[in-house]
Amino acid sequence: SEMTKTVEISGEGGPLGIHVVPFFSSLSGRMLGLFIRGIEENSRSRRDGLFHENECIVKINHVDLTDKTFAQAQDIFRQAMKFQSVTLEVLPPYNREQYEKSAIAPLCFLDNEEGVPKTKIPPPVHPKPALKTIPLSGASSLEAGVQAPLQQAKSPNLPRLGRKSSSPSLSPLMGFGNKKNAKKIKIDLKKGPEGLGFTVVTRDSSVHGPGPIFVKNILPKGAAVKDGRLQSGDRILEVNGRDITGRTQEELVAMLRSTKQGETVCLIVARQEEAFLPREL
Repeated sequence: SEMTKTVEISGEGGPLGIHVVPFFSSLSGRMLGLFIRGIEENSRSRRDGLFHENECIVKINHVDLTDKTFAQAQDIFRQAMKFQSVTLEVLPPYNREQYEKSAIAPLCFLDNEEGVPKTKIPPPVHPKPALKTIPLSGASSLEAGVQAPLQQAKSPNLPRLGRKSSSPSLSPLMGFGNKKNAKKIKIDLKKGPEGLGFTVVTRDSSVHGPGPIFVKNILPKGAAVKDGRLQSGDRILEVNGRDITGRTQEELVAMLRSTKQGETVCLIVARQEEAFLPREL
């Protein structure tokens, strides 16, 4: 509550005129609420100064939106607007990083360097396939994507990739966890004002350590689309000469974000050729 502000509105004043998209944590990939991407001119929100771009709605009438699907969050909002008084908890942009860290705290389950689990991992969140990863701002265009974890199907007769991935272009590539039969490519990206311009995704961590990290999407702006070589589905092996095997998605994002504007990031990626896809796929 110290990080958010309370906005009270009337449900009877007509449309708010705001455009919202899912607010995914860049640290954990969890859905934390609704991100206000735009406010219409001459709208009630603009006129009354109710909201500002890049703010995030995290609670509606004291209902926490954490881990809700986008459709559920929209429905909660619609139902709330039927009442005369609506109370919203709104997260300002300058508190977003702190809020994301507070949201990931319950997920931290390692208490030593060997990676021995102290408590059970909470159940994974399965977003609907239609949801897309939305970069939270133009300047920081590398956000951790949400990916439905690939779990082994219960029936041994079914293929191992029993779940559809939320990014169809990745589904054949999420199946390869090793570096064999993959072509290594060195890509240098110079970070400009629009950032590096891609999102990353990983499989669930296991007791053996974090899973491989893949490029999920190439954003329409940024260094990656200008360079043209990085592709969705590429597995990231090295960043600036450092092997990222065993590193978490959060560590990789931190390494990439620490690159200053004008500096160059050297990536080594593995790209799986279709001819070498595992037989089960």
